[in-house]
Formats: sequence, C-alpha cells, structure tokens
Amino acid sequence: MDGVPPRAPTGRPRIAVVVAILALCLVAAPMMSLFPIGVWNTSHALLLSGAGTWAILLAPVAVGGILLMWLLARCWLVASGVDHATSTAALVVGTAMAVPVVLSLMAPSFSPLPGDVALNSAVVTALVTTVAMGACVLAHRVPVPWRPGVLPGVAVTVAALLVLPLASELMRDRQSDQRSRAHVEGFDDRIAVLDHEEWSATRVHEVREGLRVTYAQGGEEGGGVHVVSWSEEHAGQGVLAGCDFSDVECVEEGRLVLVHRGEPVVPHRGAPSEIRIRLSEDVIAAVRPIGATREAALRTVAGSLRLEHPDERTDLAQAIVDG
Repeated sequence: MDGVPPRAPTGRPRIAVVVAILALCLVAAPMMSLFPIGVWNTSHALLLSGAGTWAILLAPVAVGGILLMWLLARCWLVASGVDHATSTAALVVGTAMAVPVVLSLMAPSFSPLPGDVALNSAVVTALVTTVAMGACVLAHRVPVPWRPGVLPGVAVTVAALLVLPLASELMRDRQSDQRSRAHVEGFDDRIAVLDHEEWSATRVHEVREGLRVTYAQGGEEGGGVHVVSWSEEHAGQGVLAGCDFSDVECVEEGRLVLVHRGEPVVPHRGAPSEIRIRLSEDVIAAVRPIGATREAALRTVAGSLRLEHPDERTDLAQAIVDG
C-alpha cells in the first residue's frame, strides 16, 4: 500500500497508524510551518542590522532543518507501521514549508483566523495535510489495479496552494468593501454627494479634512475626481482655509472658490488644483482632479454636488462597493 496505513483483517485502518498520521498532520505539521517563518524573520532582522553576511549562513541551516524534520517524520511513520513512510513524510514536510511561503508572498490577505501569518499558516497547514492524507486513504479504497500512493495527496496540496491566492483576492475585496461601508456609515458629519448620471462613486477614504469619495466618469480614461466632504472641525475654518499661504491663491467665483497651488503662484493662470463649494452653513466640499480631468469637468462636478438625503448612506455605501 503506497503511502497509506496498512489494514487489519477487519478491513479497518489500525488505530495506531491512524493516530500517528493525525498527530503528524495536526500537531507536527503546524509546528513545522513555523520554521520558514522563523528563518525569514531572522534573515530580515540580520539584513536590517547590517549583518547581511550572516544571513547567508541561514541557507544551510534551513536546508538542514528541513532534512531533520523529514527524517524525524519518516522515523515516526516507520515506527507506527506506515508503508512508504519516505514519500508520506516528504509530502507532509513539503506542505508545511510551502503553505507559509504562499501565504506570505502570494496570499497575504488570506486570514481565516484573526492573527498573524504564523497562526494562519499553522491552521492552514494542518487542514491541507489532513485532507491530503485523507485523499490518499480514500484513493486506496478504490478498487483499481494501480495504487496511486501519495499522488492524490500531492494533487490536493497543489490545488490548495493554487487556490490560496484566489481566496486571498476574494477576502481582500470583502475586507475593502467592509472598510468602505464603515467609512461612509461612520462619518459623523453630512456627506456631499455628486448627483450626476455620468459620474459614479468607486472608492472612499478617510483623510485629514474629512471623508474623500472618488468618482469616475463613464467612458473617460485617466480622469476622475475626489470629492472631499469636510468635517465640522475643518469646515469651521471657513471655505477660504489655507488661502493665506504664500504658495496658495484662492479666487472666489460666486458659490465656488478656485484654489491654485504652486511655487510661484501665477494669478488666474492654469487649471485649479481644487474647487471648493459651501453647500450649507456648516458643510463645505472640495473637488480635486485625478489624472487628466479638466477644469470644465471640475466645475460641472462642483455644481452637481448636493447634501446627502436622510437615510441615504446605506445606498451610497452600496454604490461605492458596487463601483
């Protein structure tokens, strides 16, 4: 039997063998997964401290550590009566080394448990190795003339390592959506909403002045605007806040305030870096260009701003998530 526990006359796996394999997958493998993390953290600390030469010496230490773990796992399986313990030990140790590397480099956002990469690596390693060994046992029960040995386990491990980056992307998108909802629904002041059919909200961030919502215009490449709803504290400084700086010029045009920044400032020349508008006594919004957005678009956006309606925040947050 290749890589699977031998069977007693009753046709059931011997308890000792099952316990040995479960102990290797659920206890030893998670502990092994901490080894590459420790090697990486040590080498990183040595490089930051200027002892880069000593970091090179970690290479033979890492190789020796992996061989030692494989040897101990093999001895454990041989003593427990598992056939083809060499390939089984190699599968478990290899999985324990690969999972933290993939999680750190290719799937950093995959964190099913709250904690650092060490905790999640241990949990994922235990899960993958257990499922891989289970696949080996199930494949052995299939009545076929050729026994696949640990190949089903290898297939499970490879599939899991390929799925982890995809799961990380999905989890990152979900976390981003949750942050966007929290930013919008947790903003203490009223929000300026761009009410124009050609513009749609795509992102939201908290900034020093207040809440910044990014809008994109349909069909326009390289263009977009940031609409910043000032917090009550920042709005208390007035719509001309910061206009007294030497490299800032503010030009009032009715309800709009065109802000030019630069060194030196040439009066009334060039597109403004920001257009501000007071929507009410205590609400001020600023429109800032992104990329190649023109001044005419900034004026259109500023003129299309309005205050949020009551109970509109949920819809606004959903629009940003969908965008």
